[in-house]
Amino acid sequence: MGPDTGIYRVNRGASMAREAYKCRSARRNGPLDGRYVDAGFRVALTPIRVSKDVTIPLSEDVNLDMIWIKPGTFIMGSPEDEIGRGLYYSETQHQVTLTQGYWMGKFEVTQAQYEAVMGTNPSGSSRADLPVVRVNWSDSMEFCAKLTAIEREAGRLPEGYEYTLPTEAQWEYACRAGTTTAFNNGTNIPTEEQAGEYYDDNGSWHQGEPCPNLDELGWYSNNSRYSNGNLDIHPVGQKLPNAWGLYDMHGNVWEWCLDWFRSYPTAAVTDPNGPVTGSYRVNRGGSIARYADSCRSATRNGPPDGRYSDAGFRVALAPIRVSKDKTIPLSEDVNLDMIWIEPGTFMMGSPEDELGRRDDEVQHQVTLTKGYWLGKYEVTQAQYEAVMGTNPSWYKGDDLPVECVSWFDAKEFCSKLTALEREAGRLPEGYRYTLPTEAQWEYACRAGTTTALNSGNNLSKTDKSSEMNQVGWYWYNAGVESYEKGLTCTRPVGQKMANIWGLYDMHGNVAEWCSDFYEDYPASAVVDPTGADTGIDRVVRWGSWWHYAWVCRSACRGYDASDAKYTNLGFRVALAPV
Repeated sequence: MGPDTGIYRVNRGASMAREAYKCRSARRNGPLDGRYVDAGFRVALTPIRVSKDVTIPLSEDVNLDMIWIKPGTFIMGSPEDEIGRGLYYSETQHQVTLTQGYWMGKFEVTQAQYEAVMGTNPSGSSRADLPVVRVNWSDSMEFCAKLTAIEREAGRLPEGYEYTLPTEAQWEYACRAGTTTAFNNGTNIPTEEQAGEYYDDNGSWHQGEPCPNLDELGWYSNNSRYSNGNLDIHPVGQKLPNAWGLYDMHGNVWEWCLDWFRSYPTAAVTDPNGPVTGSYRVNRGGSIARYADSCRSATRNGPPDGRYSDAGFRVALAPIRVSKDKTIPLSEDVNLDMIWIEPGTFMMGSPEDELGRRDDEVQHQVTLTKGYWLGKYEVTQAQYEAVMGTNPSWYKGDDLPVECVSWFDAKEFCSKLTALEREAGRLPEGYRYTLPTEAQWEYACRAGTTTALNSGNNLSKTDKSSEMNQVGWYWYNAGVESYEKGLTCTRPVGQKMANIWGLYDMHGNVAEWCSDFYEDYPASAVVDPTGADTGIDRVVRWGSWWHYAWVCRSACRGYDASDAKYTNLGFRVALAPV
């Protein structure tokens, strides 16, 4: 349908007054609206276009305009050569598919709208049409929750939807509105000098220069000074909207998103929610206090949660997110948390240039056609004892991973748990508790990443690598001192950072049994692999307190006899299709 607003209307087909090349099928013209001697029109009989945009009455004289955003697929992030990108991190391009449509606020939430819902205005200086500021992430979510309750009571809330902050993917998809450039008007930052602060050839520092491509879209540091010289936010909707009718997606105030901040995955994802845990929340869009580089469609920011004078939010009306994760009660005070893993396709193995790579990690495409659950943590001693009535571990502690268990022991645990859950009526039809296949294990470990570690990082060294400290316990942060002093070498589960799907300790602590017999990888693509039908050794996904960093990589494979038992070997349970 074209942009919702603009200055000129399109006309096509040219006229008797134009040269041949201007009469081509693809030739476009956008003149000023007028009555021309060589311009007419052709009538069409078309379906009536029904807008799904909605206007929500918040009070007698305050409304909230919401723009419908159709589902679709786009490339999230920025190309490596985009000017301004080098100053920021984790804008890795990856394909994102959003399968459900949603509504997005036409404008940033204003002070009048915030006060109509919350009864207060924290912004400091009061003006109805300015975006609300000095709200943190929690304040923004409270606004959304109250608005959801108000609209549900009024009978206006679409079934299956709720008011919320947009996910980071929803925000960028809506901001881009089909564009792939730095700004949603189809333009980029033309020079480094217009991106932000810079040093000239003589080493002198300069402020960023004005960026004309951004001037028509948003308020940023180069066009936001009032006559008194102060920077200040501006009324919403004064600049041009994007093609989908959204205003101020570039600049004015930063906008909180739903997600925790984390490095992007490198593989394609569907309906991403961001990491399950984190330290900082994402905000997007830049502000009046930033240069053009901070206002690009792909720019990410992850500040400490706070109430900033240049940060507000934009509300979304989006499908309610129903978690499929499970918590299984094993005893009165012991539970087993299971994370739902969506089916998908990934590259299993490692690239030839990955530091620490071994020859048995041949890369090949794997498709898993059925979803499954995987333990959020390695099975703990408390969980093992609740099911089996015994604890074989060398290092004792309820929240430590169970170890000194053979492949047979792990399988017996799974069989008993299946029987217990079936008897309790909680076992999903067609599923059973089991060890994950090697493919299920690596797919879940990677969580969309293609790097050595599921944090999005590769190793800097094969033995002692600082990148491991974020995600797992290995020889240099758990084993070396404890082992030499005769102390406990395993660590309580869940102390390191989870991957983006919410799984902990996939790198290190204890190695984990898989269900497969060990064999060489195929060279071609496979679907739902389960390993060889027969063999000698079972797959172990190594990486533990006993190992160097290279052994803890996502792709690293190991194997051992089915009856092997070690103080650094445990398991993680899967709830998978029979």
